[in-house]
Amino acid sequence: MFYSPHPLLRKRETETATVSYSELLFDLIYVFSVTQLSHYLLHNLTWEGLLKETILWFAVWMLWQHTIWVTNWFNPDTRPIRILLFISMLVGLVMAAAIPYAFTYRGLIFAVCYVLIQAGRTLYIIGVLGDHHLAANFKRIMGWFCISAVFWITGAILQGEWQILLWIIAAICDYTAPMHGFALPRLGRSDSSKEWTIEGHHLVERCQLFVIIAFGETLLMTGASLSEVEEWTPLVIISAVISFIGLSLIHISEPTRLGMISYAVFCLKKKNTLPNLIALNQFPGYKGAITENALRLSLTRSDTFTAQAD
Repeated sequence: MFYSPHPLLRKRETETATVSYSELLFDLIYVFSVTQLSHYLLHNLTWEGLLKETILWFAVWMLWQHTIWVTNWFNPDTRPIRILLFISMLVGLVMAAAIPYAFTYRGLIFAVCYVLIQAGRTLYIIGVLGDHHLAANFKRIMGWFCISAVFWITGAILQGEWQILLWIIAAICDYTAPMHGFALPRLGRSDSSKEWTIEGHHLVERCQLFVIIAFGETLLMTGASLSEVEEWTPLVIISAVISFIGLSLIHISEPTRLGMISYAVFCLKKKNTLPNLIALNQFPGYKGAITENALRLSLTRSDTFTAQAD
């Protein structure tokens, strides 16, 4: 694995990367965003509503994914990175609050917040890296964020069908760019074996802790929904119990650990499983991207649709 030291990078040669409190606080914003998405879908139960919710979900997902990769490389316990995370939290909170009306009068707010977080974070990292070998990778990422930003902002301004079309293009840009190494003219493409060196344990632990936060938040929603019902009929009680059992099977049940969802939790208990496979792989960044994408897809979509049941 290629590694070059920097004051803000995690010291992988002497310690194992762990999830910090700052990262957990950021995850709370992400969980709130997923909750907002489920509420949006609840109030827009049409094919068009599903399409719009999916577009917003991709934006939220890509925002979280790029943030987790930054904190996988950089130490969030250092002041510059911690400041970066808290600024992202603040802007992310505004973005999440704009989700219910992202396709009406708050679309520009949503788009601007998304672009500020993605492009602003990347530009900040480029500044602190200087001539470090990872700077070239982030310059390519910055280039693609600038491309997608045009579609996010323009779509928010035009609204209507143009907004849907342009935001789909923007989401495709952000989602597919890592697949070809953020390739750009003159800047080339990123080498996953040298510029995407990641800590597998941190990646999996981050997914595990997100599951715990999301599970707890959904339980609170179930309890709040139950408390608002004036008469607790057998049907109401049964519905609440089924919701709880369903969440348990999705997130922590041992029999379902062979599935992609619970495997993220299960593999932390074993040696030479997912974290080590990611770290020891010849192309750890590529391996990590595939694994994190699969886990994130399963986890966030299960949380969204489980919330519908509540």
